[in-house]
Amino acid sequence: MTAIADDYRDRGWTALELHPGDSVLVDSERRTGLDVVLPGPEYEDLESLTEDTTFADVDVFRAEEGGMIYLLIVEQAPTDETAVLVPAYYDTGSGQTALETVRSAGELRLFCRRLNDDYVEFVHDDVAPFLPEAFADAE
Repeated sequence: MTAIADDYRDRGWTALELHPGDSVLVDSERRTGLDVVLPGPEYEDLESLTEDTTFADVDVFRAEEGGMIYLLIVEQAPTDETAVLVPAYYDTGSGQTALETVRSAGELRLFCRRLNDDYVEFVHDDVAPFLPEAFADAE
């Protein structure tokens, strides 16, 4: 993550690296998608950075190992030359229901939140990069 963030900074972009304490797929009435919990100061930095910024692009780096999916999500606002880097992970076994919901909806929501349930949300219409390879191929 640091190397990718440094690459953005070398090009003159603002790059915010986040360090979630927990990451999980959720499927509930309140939230469906990928939920990451941030420390208070990082959440405040993210909230401030996203207030007047439109994030239009995303790069997703994915690795799979032993039923776990590891992601580095790079939310990009090219007009503002701003990137937010979010590492995340989830267990495919316990996340089956959420995976099915995400795939059938054709939308993945990334919730970057703090413990009091305030959150910043990123919405993605291309779900394949976020899903396990076998799941994405089944579309």
